Amino acid sequence: MLKTLGKVALLVLAVLVAGAWLVVLRLKNVPLPLLVGYGLLLLGLVAGLLWPGRFTRARVLLFAGAPAALATLGIYFAVVFYISDTPVLIGLAAATALASAGAARLRAARRPAGAAKAGHSRRAVLLAGAGVALGAVSVVSAGQVERRRAALAEQGRGAREEALRAPGARRRVTDGAVRVFPIHTGDTIVTYGQFYGGLDGWEGGSGYLRTLLDKAEIAVPVYAYLIDHPRHGTMMVDSGVNWEQAHDHDGYYNHNAMVSRLLSQRDEYRMAPGQDLRVQVARLGYDIKDITTVFLTHVHDDHAGGLRHLPQAKVVMDRHDWDGGVLYPHSFDLVKDNLDFPRFDSGTYSSFAQSKDYFGDGSVMLLPTPGHSPGHLCVALRMDGGSALFIGDTLYTLPHLASGQVRQMTIGGEDTARQLDAARRIQAHLRAEPAAAPLFAHDNTPYQAGVVSSVLSSGLPGADGFQRMRRHMDTVLTPSYELRPGHAPSYIPAAAGAGAGRVEFR
Repeated sequence: MLKTLGKVALLVLAVLVAGAWLVVLRLKNVPLPLLVGYGLLLLGLVAGLLWPGRFTRARVLLFAGAPAALATLGIYFAVVFYISDTPVLIGLAAATALASAGAARLRAARRPAGAAKAGHSRRAVLLAGAGVALGAVSVVSAGQVERRRAALAEQGRGAREEALRAPGARRRVTDGAVRVFPIHTGDTIVTYGQFYGGLDGWEGGSGYLRTLLDKAEIAVPVYAYLIDHPRHGTMMVDSGVNWEQAHDHDGYYNHNAMVSRLLSQRDEYRMAPGQDLRVQVARLGYDIKDITTVFLTHVHDDHAGGLRHLPQAKVVMDRHDWDGGVLYPHSFDLVKDNLDFPRFDSGTYSSFAQSKDYFGDGSVMLLPTPGHSPGHLCVALRMDGGSALFIGDTLYTLPHLASGQVRQMTIGGEDTARQLDAARRIQAHLRAEPAAAPLFAHDNTPYQAGVVSSVLSSGLPGADGFQRMRRHMDTVLTPSYELRPGHAPSYIPAAAGAGAGRVEFR
């Protein structure tokens, strides 16, 4: 009885481990039918080893174990392998050969003189030679890998320098006005339901499960914002993604350990050379080294990746996010000793019960909007002619202001309630402040591409620019924040083999 219970426990443990592995592979976009077949093969192997029945375990290993091992190796090399794994894998092969050589040498020592002893001795010598040779290859390959990565980095540097020299660069204007520039730092690939399906069951654990099964994907922009303030210097709201995240993804996330690389998608970011944060800041006429402050709406990596380029900046964020958000340490390595966690002790601000007047002059107000992450915050910036409200990921796009009709995937439970409360406060603030305009981090609608990009092309919207943004809002949303006809998002699949789909508004 105890033996049977032990076998059942081993089977349950094996199923859990295999299930976690299959989830990782699904995150890597391995087709579902292939995963089902592979999972059944693994289950058959474990069950066969525990209860071989009329089969011997040797036959189970031959007919199920060998195919499972080959399938695992093939899948690993197809979807998980990264170039920096090469010396590690060769080193493991060297260690295996040397261990086998040691075992063969022990067996030879126990044998009496004769053909068997000589055979084991020869095997030990051959395995030891192979181990030494593989060890040498591992050492050499480590250098080759680093040289290849250096060459790829140099190619990226060349592409960025070419983008810097392209026509259209500007000079900084210093006339005492507050300026804001949207910086499109590339795109991220997300599931359509994750972006627009919060009212269709994409919530909490079931929502995350659906991201594994439903691969209807779209590309959405990742925006950061550069602020030129005559009194407080050059600042940013968020920092977008960086070049390595888009072009050396596995290497970037391998800084944190293999598990981070396994649990992120290799193709989740896209970035053209001209979208690099360093390039765009320079082409606007600014020196990235002069950015003194980054207001981070939250710690998620598509907002924090650009911190790698801002080691001199003070990063202002809510401590709840630092303590409990989803943090990728490598993005913060260069700024972790220069973090500022403000207290929201400046009283009410518009529709918000708490706020932080960061500079003490009302120019920059930090507003707690938890829900998307534990310490998410929004930033209100006073400008000539109006005020900009940087919304981060509380709401992804302008249509998301109609939170009763369009909603992104939410965490669930109290976090969803907090996020909806933050959305209502944003609505109330915009209703009370007719010269305030929302600025989003991922807006993939004509609001960002057409209106915001035009109004902020010089960084100086003025009263006319703020009114233009508000007029566009009025064409999309009613005063009670419901969608007008023609503005509901709809997923349009891509042609076979063409990659991500697109969104139309109908």
